[in-house]
Amino acid sequence: MFRHEPVLLNEVLEIFSELKEGSLIVDCTLGKGGHSKELLRRGFRVIGIDRDPEAIEAAKENLRGFEKIVFVNDDFVNLKGVLTELGVKSVDGILMDLGVSTYQLEEKERGFGFEGPLDMRMDRRQELTAEKIVNEYPEQELSNILFDHGERRFARRIARRIVEHRARKRIERAEELLEIIKDSMPVPYRFSREHHWATPTFRALRMEVNKELENLRIFLGLFLDCLSKDGVVAIISFHSIEDRIVKHKFRELAKEEKIELLSKKPIVASEEETMENPKSKRAKLRAVKKL
Repeated sequence: MFRHEPVLLNEVLEIFSELKEGSLIVDCTLGKGGHSKELLRRGFRVIGIDRDPEAIEAAKENLRGFEKIVFVNDDFVNLKGVLTELGVKSVDGILMDLGVSTYQLEEKERGFGFEGPLDMRMDRRQELTAEKIVNEYPEQELSNILFDHGERRFARRIARRIVEHRARKRIERAEELLEIIKDSMPVPYRFSREHHWATPTFRALRMEVNKELENLRIFLGLFLDCLSKDGVVAIISFHSIEDRIVKHKFRELAKEEKIELLSKKPIVASEEETMENPKSKRAKLRAVKKL
């Protein structure tokens, strides 16, 4: 069952509320279409983009009955090409939710969690997988990936243990990697963590597999060319690195007087929402308007 609760939904709707009915909004990370469903209900037209073909199919089912939406199985870094293909010169709004869907995390065969094959591809047509990274990347490169993406403390030790393990046997499953990470950390450290102690390593591999930070930087360099004057962009991030990239780029564009910041600080979930959907606790929403 493909479940995914859209985070910061009311806040997203408020961001786009100044746009006229019939305005065209691109949902760059469609997922099941939770955000898009509410945008469609409010009279907006939507272009829904997702790199995961299974997400597109789930969204089509969830959004059955809505006519003012076009589904596109592509990556948001190709936004310019997507719009050109559709004959669209510019759009009035762009939404991006950088979180991994609950479906991807819970479906063991997708390999995003702590069980199943080491896959982690959002688009399973691509060749690079987490298995390829842990078995073929040099030790220093592995260490750098883990460190740069959040595993600050044990990156070197985990990378070394991975290389030692794969010399004896190829690492094929998440359970094997979990044991390697576990053996790389002292017991007291593991029990002192608020979140699972293996999460930073698995997240780092997922980011590398899907080139998430690189793609975000590419998007931030092109979105203004796709946006109409007074158009609005809203980006939801769940990781401090992603939020920092968005914050710095938005501030840079604001100094150049190309955009107006719609909030000086990131918008976060209400206490009520975090109680109902714990994932929203990490969400940060930043929005801007094109001048």
